[in-house]
Amino acid sequence: MDLDTHVNAPIDMGHRTFLAQTHAIIDPTQVAAACFADLSCEPLEPVELSGYLRQPPLLVALDAMSRDRRLEVLDRAELHLRERGRPLFCTLLACNEAAHLRGHLRHLMGLWRPGKGRVWFRVHDPRVFRHLRWLLTPAQMAEVMGPVHAWTWHEPLGGTWRTHHRPDAHAPFGLLLQPDQWLGLEQLGVINACLRDLVVDPATAGSGALRALMEGVLEARDAGLDDVRDLSLYARQRLHHGPGFRHRRDVASRLARLRGDGMSYSMATRLEAGASAAAVAV
Repeated sequence: MDLDTHVNAPIDMGHRTFLAQTHAIIDPTQVAAACFADLSCEPLEPVELSGYLRQPPLLVALDAMSRDRRLEVLDRAELHLRERGRPLFCTLLACNEAAHLRGHLRHLMGLWRPGKGRVWFRVHDPRVFRHLRWLLTPAQMAEVMGPVHAWTWHEPLGGTWRTHHRPDAHAPFGLLLQPDQWLGLEQLGVINACLRDLVVDPATAGSGALRALMEGVLEARDAGLDDVRDLSLYARQRLHHGPGFRHRRDVASRLARLRGDGMSYSMATRLEAGASAAAVAV
C-alpha cells in the first residue's frame, strides 16, 4: 500500500523530466554490472567506512553526457524497468552545485551516531528515503539534500516515480539525529513489510498513518514480539483499531499464548480466527 500524499504524487518520467536530472545513482546490489558497464560511475563509499562496503552505490553524472546520449540512456532505463521490474537508477538528482555533490553524499552516507561512530546510512535507497520525509524535520531534510534541489526516486510499492523538493528551511551544519529518530530508522524494515501487505482507506494515508505504524511496531516489541511477520501484523491491526488496541481482550489472549505456549503472534491470531469461525458455524 502506498501511503504517500498528494505532495509527492506520481510523476511521468518522460524526456523532459529525465533531461532535467543532473545525476543518477545506481545500486549495484540490485542491478547487474553488465547493465551499466559502459557508464562512467564514481563510487559513493564514505571515507570513514572505506573497505566496509563490498558494492557501494555509484554516482553517474548525466549532465556530462550529450543530449542524445542521455536520451539513449533513458530508453535503456525504461527497457530495464519493463523487463526486470526494477529501475536501472534507484535515484535521480537535480543539482545546481555538481562539484560538491559527490563529497556531500559520501559524507552523508557515513552518518555520525553517538556511541557508535560512523554508520552506513542508505539514503540512496528509496525504501529509506521515502520515510525520511516524515521522520526528519524540514531543516534536517534540507541538510540531507544539500546541493540537490529535487530528489527523485522509484517508489517500490506503487511502481511510480516521485520527487521531493529541498525544503526552504535553515540547514544546520551537519546532520544530527535525535534518539527517537534513530529508533524510527531501525523500524523501517518492518514498516516497509507492513506497507507491502496493508490495505487502508486512502483518507488515512500520509505521515500520520506511517507514524502510527511505527508506534505499533514499537508497542509490539515492548510486548515481546520480534519476528518481522508478527511485528507487521500487530502494527497493521493497531492501525486499524486505534491506539487502545493493546488493551483489547483478544490481544491479551494472543500475547498470553505467545508467552505461555511459545506460539507466534501470527499463529495465535489464526487460531483465534479459526475458533471464531467454528463457533459461528455451530
